[in-house]
Amino acid sequence: MRDADTPPQEPTDDRPHPVTLTPQQCADLIRAAAAEVRERVQEWRDSPNWRNTPTNSHRYETTVGAIDALGQLRDPNTEEAVASLADAVRPVIVEWRPSRPGPEQSIYAAVERLRRTIDTST
Repeated sequence: MRDADTPPQEPTDDRPHPVTLTPQQCADLIRAAAAEVRERVQEWRDSPNWRNTPTNSHRYETTVGAIDALGQLRDPNTEEAVASLADAVRPVIVEWRPSRPGPEQSIYAAVERLRRTIDTST
């Protein structure tokens, strides 16, 4: 029992409520995050640290190919269409894992932002 001076103890939900995005807004976020990944990968490819090994070439080609494929897809108007955008760039997420310091770490950080964007958009 409480006295008149004690306010009722209501549960509080301090977590931010998720914002509902339109399919187009989700697509814009995915495309922007993918563009950042491509930019980081291209910087790495153009840097003196680039080594033309089969692994590096594969990672570069996979990234550029997936992001080019993303660019060919139409703007979505459904959640299923947004999922197809995410599927187009999923090979990039699979390809990049934390590794050595330097340019590859900035690529990984951009890929992580892309992964989180996809997770919140789909």
